[in-house]
Amino acid sequence: MIKGVRRKSTAIESISRYFQTVDLIISHFKREADREKIFEIMDETFTLKDLLISTASIHLYHNIGIRVENELDLEKGTVESAKKLELLEKKILFDEVKILLKDAFKSEIDMLYRIIELDDNFINLLTKVRKKRALNEQNGKVFDNLDEYIEKELMEIILDYNTYNFYDLIADLIGLTSQIKRNILEEGAEFKDLSVELEKKLKMEDKEDKFIELSTLNRIVEQIKEEFEFQSYKQLKMEAMPVRMLKKRIIEYKKNEFPVSIPGLESFKKANELKKKLLKKIENGLGKEIKYQNFEEEILLFLKKEIIEQLKTNPNDFIYFLQNLSEESFNELMYTLNKYGINNILNLIGTDENLTSSVKENMIRYNIEKYDIMQLNDQKKNPLVLAQKELNTFNFSTIHQTDSGLSLEILLNKERKDFENIWKTIEERINYSYFELKDLMRKKQVINDIFLDKLNLSNYSEILFLLNFENVLGDLVRDIFLYQLSKILRQLGRILESYLKISNEKALYLLALKKISGTTESEEWVKIKIEELVIKRIIERQKELVEIFNAENKPFLINGFILARLTETSLKNAKEKLKNESSPIYDGIKDLKLRKDLISPISYCLGFDMIKRLKKYNEERREEIEEVKKTKEREIRDKKEKIRKKQEDSTLNWIERRITYSLMRVSSQGINPNQLYWQEKDIKTITDNIKLHGELEGNIIDLISEYFQFSIDKINSMTKDVQLRLPNEGKIRNFVINTVENTLKERLGHNPNSEEIKNMLEGEKYEIAQKIGQKIGKFLDKAIYTKFKANR
Repeated sequence: MIKGVRRKSTAIESISRYFQTVDLIISHFKREADREKIFEIMDETFTLKDLLISTASIHLYHNIGIRVENELDLEKGTVESAKKLELLEKKILFDEVKILLKDAFKSEIDMLYRIIELDDNFINLLTKVRKKRALNEQNGKVFDNLDEYIEKELMEIILDYNTYNFYDLIADLIGLTSQIKRNILEEGAEFKDLSVELEKKLKMEDKEDKFIELSTLNRIVEQIKEEFEFQSYKQLKMEAMPVRMLKKRIIEYKKNEFPVSIPGLESFKKANELKKKLLKKIENGLGKEIKYQNFEEEILLFLKKEIIEQLKTNPNDFIYFLQNLSEESFNELMYTLNKYGINNILNLIGTDENLTSSVKENMIRYNIEKYDIMQLNDQKKNPLVLAQKELNTFNFSTIHQTDSGLSLEILLNKERKDFENIWKTIEERINYSYFELKDLMRKKQVINDIFLDKLNLSNYSEILFLLNFENVLGDLVRDIFLYQLSKILRQLGRILESYLKISNEKALYLLALKKISGTTESEEWVKIKIEELVIKRIIERQKELVEIFNAENKPFLINGFILARLTETSLKNAKEKLKNESSPIYDGIKDLKLRKDLISPISYCLGFDMIKRLKKYNEERREEIEEVKKTKEREIRDKKEKIRKKQEDSTLNWIERRITYSLMRVSSQGINPNQLYWQEKDIKTITDNIKLHGELEGNIIDLISEYFQFSIDKINSMTKDVQLRLPNEGKIRNFVINTVENTLKERLGHNPNSEEIKNMLEGEKYEIAQKIGQKIGKFLDKAIYTKFKANR
């Protein structure tokens, strides 16, 4: 019996399957919310390649925060214009990534086909040798037959493919890729970011695990060059010795990679056949229009059928098959299967959809729930076991002479009333009733008869596994599909990490420029030292990008990419600036542009040019920000002035006119006072005026009290000839305070503090103004009536 060995779970294991950046790409088009964003920047019809590039663009914009357009004046626009700008930037990023990616998906798939082909050659050879039982020192030369094939393959890749394709292939063939990535992750887990001085920061690289694909390629290139003794890729094209050393190392590594048994080799070959079929489906999807949901469902269904077919083999063969398909060691595979709930591989072998269907149908037929089986499978919580334990504590011989030694099963077949006291005690102790236990006993008997005997299942755990088989199989095939898909996304991951890495370094460069600008004439050496460190760091980025973009003769592409990220513009704009604008390195000497035929992508000269351009951009940007800030402050001041002027002109004028007109007109001969009383339209007008007055500079309670007081004073000044009781200043203020507090308390649930009063909602301001206006209206009505009555 082969059982899963659960390994200790670590942070490294949790992220090493797809290695962070690639995992992030995959996770985006699995989320519904992200899919909407992904689809909006593509045409109605799209390929898998378009979908992956669009996903990368969404990641750059939303997750990394890459911007390629000036956003300083964005607030002047509408929400609609902001959305248009966002969509425009995403489309620009889409085009950039597409240009930088070129044919990377195709070339990475070609490399995978070549690896499978090489593996099949090894498997065929090993199978042939082991069948003859002839693998010994005398016939070890059989591997020489692969020499010519491997050498031809390597030379073809060196001459016809990108440099990163070659390094990736070699690292995969000699087991270097996963080893380096694991080392980076382990080192990253131990390394802590420290606060260090600027000069040390400029010399130090960022933590490598932040840019796992970039860091891995850098280490691979460095290690392969050192170990196989060549200095450059050009040298590799011209010298035979490094290729021979590589060929020898590949053969040595591959000899020990495959199973010893012939059935194991055959299982590996079957897995390779499935890999090729899966790669073909992915390759077709990259070049033709798809609906992703249908595309994924078709692949998962295909993989399910293939996996179920392999379940008909023996456990060892299936493990070998799955090991090669998922490209994991035995322990890693067991850990993965445990994660999906497969703790015993024998539960999986021989399983098919017919068996799982039979189990589910019988569950429904006999009214058995999954929870029932889980209860029966748990010896600590199984209600029947608990009841039997309690039953064993009773002395039946003293209760009923003939029933001594009754089992729970026998007791449940009798009526409850026959053992009323016993059942009452058991039910209280285990919290299950007689009828619940009787039903569970019935289900247990059905499970034993139907599931274990007729369906020939071994135990309750196997039944539970079969109930979850579809989910387990779904998770397993999805993991296989996404892992194989992730293997063609390495270059896309490096492009994303390049955007992130250079964007992150911008803050460091600006800090360096700030220190340079703060140096005195006597500290000229400090300025030179920091400039040199910045240029050296830029040169390191140039080297990385040349390797990634395969761009040994494209200075404007490499340095345009760096400039674009440092100045937050598009790659196209940055390249145009380098080509068409005068280079700042000639400032004060001559107005000259950079010439493509005279500069290299990896250049001290361009590094210095980049510093000057960044300094100029930063100064212009600071000026723009300052100007925008001043403009906004000016607009705010102007707006406040207009509001103040408008409020002063309108708020008090209207109530003054209303009071004056009403109290003068009421003294006229034959006037009907009803036409002068407070109307509904007056409520609306005074509410707007009080609210507007309360928004003047100052405390809102003071301002509203001021309005109230002005109105009462005006009424008082025009009713001196009659006796009229009007509130004094204290009562007016108290009324305003109470009104404000009661209104806000409805929302807050407590008396508001000064800050909450200051930040009250617009609706609350309106409600308060309306209540104050109604109160003023009542005092005016009272004054009109009193004056009218006095004049009769």
